[in-house]
Amino acid sequence: MNEPKRARSAAAVLVLIKKQVSGERCILLIERSATVKTHQSQVAFPGGGFELQDAGDPIATALRECHEEVGIVPDQVRVLKTLPPLPTLTSGFFVHAVMGELIGECEPPLSLDFNEVAHADWVSVGALLDTRRIENGFPVFDWVNEQQKVRKVWGLTAIIFDLLFRSDAESV
Repeated sequence: MNEPKRARSAAAVLVLIKKQVSGERCILLIERSATVKTHQSQVAFPGGGFELQDAGDPIATALRECHEEVGIVPDQVRVLKTLPPLPTLTSGFFVHAVMGELIGECEPPLSLDFNEVAHADWVSVGALLDTRRIENGFPVFDWVNEQQKVRKVWGLTAIIFDLLFRSDAESV
């Protein structure tokens, strides 16, 4: 017999852009902690599941999660656009990607919730794009962190980054 299909939950991530004085654009990437329920130790955008206070709004979810995970206040972010929800293959979520940028010249310090985030950093969009390749039919990128450790950006995070870059290179 067929097993009943598990209902998918909704989640949102914030693809946050910071413009450098040099004109270079960077995005905020996190490395999830080893203790979270799903996607342990993986590279991701700040984000998480919808909660009651979000009232089903992916923008509210993405901004709240970014604030909780890395300390960036929602008032410091200008939302640019959202992508239609994308399904994950492993955790049963539909993920809404919200693209935003830091407002003006603000350079907020990152304040990590180490229960959820092991590391976070602003990563050069150009440096990521220089490492783009296809593995098993999907885009993959490399993030070389400040300790010179290469972290693979793959899965839905790489797909979202690739979709945003290909659809609107000037925004990313």
